[in-house]
Amino acid sequence: MRIPNLFTNKFSRLFPVPSRWRHYFHNMDCPDLRPPAAVRGMIVLEREAFNKQVKVPYLKVPGELNFNTVCLAVKKLLLKMERYKPVRTEEAKIILHPAGVKSWDDLKELKLDGLDSDCLGWQEIQIGFDNWRYDEIFRAVLPEDKEGLSAFSKVGHVIHLNLKDHLLPYKGLIGEVIKDKIATCRTVVNKLDTIDNTYRNFAMELLAGEEDYQVSVKENGTIYEFDFSKVYWNPRLSTEHEKVAKMLRKEDVLLDIYAGVGPFSIPVAKKGCTVLANDLNPESYKALVNNCKKNKVEGRVKCFNRNGIDFIRDEVRTFIVEINKKDDFKGTVN
Repeated sequence: MRIPNLFTNKFSRLFPVPSRWRHYFHNMDCPDLRPPAAVRGMIVLEREAFNKQVKVPYLKVPGELNFNTVCLAVKKLLLKMERYKPVRTEEAKIILHPAGVKSWDDLKELKLDGLDSDCLGWQEIQIGFDNWRYDEIFRAVLPEDKEGLSAFSKVGHVIHLNLKDHLLPYKGLIGEVIKDKIATCRTVVNKLDTIDNTYRNFAMELLAGEEDYQVSVKENGTIYEFDFSKVYWNPRLSTEHEKVAKMLRKEDVLLDIYAGVGPFSIPVAKKGCTVLANDLNPESYKALVNNCKKNKVEGRVKCFNRNGIDFIRDEVRTFIVEINKKDDFKGTVN
């Protein structure tokens, strides 16, 4: 098994690292570092209820030793938690993981000259809501016998959930936790129904944060701005958008009947293709026009706000007739 570069440098020659320490302990299932059992079933977020006292080991490094050298030697034993600083340079103290260090015997293999059992101590620390990731909070709070929160989508500053029925009683807490734990998130929404209206956008419920759905999204180097509550946008189609753009050549033409805010049309136009882009939704059309200008392709994209059938019958038909008259057209119409 390959050892990380950190332990193949000069420090590994000075302080050999046992193979059983080659993985951090912060991912281990340590009961002492779980959120309190009392938070199970919490519906309204009470941050203070997550506070608990934990006894942890620490190393006090004597002044004559190189503090950074000792830190590197015990790196795999550090207590790793969110918003927690295990290395206290000003105190010459290193907080260790209780699952990795039970006694001085667990540190003997380091063979650090100048360190002995007197350097190992134990102290009580307080950990709380800020020290756990959102997934750890949810595992502690949500029902154990049912499926937890599945993957969610991020669209600009908006986090979009699709909660199952058994999680709806916890929706307020879920929204608050996500807003707190994801730095760029300002708004959390839950999808209320399927996409079945004329414009393909869905109804949503605000769970936490600002009621601001005007987002800016960067996808494959292209910037899109739109009102997420009024248009259709699927972040999971990013690969498909890129794939279509790579398929077309500069001399080709794209006829985009359901263009939305431009995720197919604009990348293709950036390659130099001619594009006819249409969408029935007035909000999508408005965003499409704006996004073409923002990405400087308005000269290659002709935008329409029409029914798809009418667009094909009138605009596409006229375009095909005109292009067939050109002897120098070398591309394909897609």
